[in-house]
Amino acid sequence: MPKKTKRRAAAASPGPRKERDLIKSNTIRSYVTDVLNMRISLSAANDLRGAFNALLKSTLSNAVENAKAGSRSTIMPQDIAAAIDKTISKKNLTPADLAQEINRLSAVELGELVTAIEELVKRKKETK
Repeated sequence: MPKKTKRRAAAASPGPRKERDLIKSNTIRSYVTDVLNMRISLSAANDLRGAFNALLKSTLSNAVENAKAGSRSTIMPQDIAAAIDKTISKKNLTPADLAQEINRLSAVELGELVTAIEELVKRKKETK
């Protein structure tokens, strides 16, 4: 009987792996159709897919940093929780993060923000 040998996978060429989406447009479109009983245009589904893929990848990158900071090669629930808090919740924005968020605002939203900040400053002065 011939001796069984393990097959070795062909060595992959070194280099970066191809980026791939974690959420697919078809999944979004199916959900909207089947669950929400609505239609969604392909461009709207692609926009949502792009935004959520970027958010998921950013969250996972933060989770990897958390795991590595804990000297682990496995992402644990606490790594994900902290990553979600940093990426999505953003309770305490750094000045750089805050500037990025402000930069995304439209002219009308910036005007509303200025008004809200003026009101906040006025209230803080009154309490002193």
